[in-house]
Formats: sequence, C-alpha cells, structure tokens
Amino acid sequence: MLRLVTATLVTATLAAACSGDDREPVIDLGADAVGTCLDFEDFTETTVESLPIVACNERHTHEIYATAVVTDEPVYPGFEALEAEAQVRCLAEFEEYVGISAFDSELFFSWLLPTLNTWERDDDREIVCVIGEGNGAPLFSSIRNARR
Repeated sequence: MLRLVTATLVTATLAAACSGDDREPVIDLGADAVGTCLDFEDFTETTVESLPIVACNERHTHEIYATAVVTDEPVYPGFEALEAEAQVRCLAEFEEYVGISAFDSELFFSWLLPTLNTWERDDDREIVCVIGEGNGAPLFSSIRNARR
C-alpha cells in the first residue's frame, strides 16, 4: 500500500499489491519511474491493485517527477514523519523537473508513501513524488521542463 497525499493534505491509500495469500510484491518504481504518467481521474476507492499508468500523451492527472528511498529508518517512522520527509524531498526536486520554483508554479505536487504494512511486509521504503495541474484539469503531455 502507498498513501497519496496532495498539497492540501487530502489522503487516500493506494495498494500497489494484491490482498490475500496470492498478493504480488509492492511495485518497485525506482529511478526509472521518473516521467511516468498516472491517471487517478476515476479513482473512487481507497485502495487499488496497481498504479494507473498511462502514456503521457494521453489524458492523465499526475506525473512522477522524483523518487526517494528512506534508508535511515530501520523501523516504520510513522505517517507524519514520512510525510514531512516527502514534503522536503519532493519540494527539492520540483524545480529541477519543471524548470520553475514550486512557489511560482501553477502546478501542485504531492507524494505516495509506504504504509506500515508495506514497510514491514515488503520492505517498501520509497517515496514517490507526483505533480499535476493546480486547478485539477487533466494533463495531455509531460510537464518535464514545462516552466509553468
């Protein structure tokens, strides 16, 4: 499971693994995930079995612009601590990806976080930074170097 947290701190849980005995491991996005586009437009459940990956030239709501691995915590640090770390790490990567400061941009950023279950069960330590339109409008291309 991952938590998606928007800049307005609205939270939804996203499961990147199946439930039950036949569950798959958590999706390991790694550095190759940067530039991956996601469509959460029809997202109505609190859990999903996989991330809704789409081509960036198709309608989408978010784009992964950075990933970070939490390596300095041997035990689950808690949602609030992970959220604070995600905010710092994602803010630090925003300008390099978009080409403009997050404070000057019309875009918003948010993040996906490991949950206690995925931390303990799947050794999930990845923070995934995502970006989207500040007004909630869909995207139809990558926002890498969009400078807006």
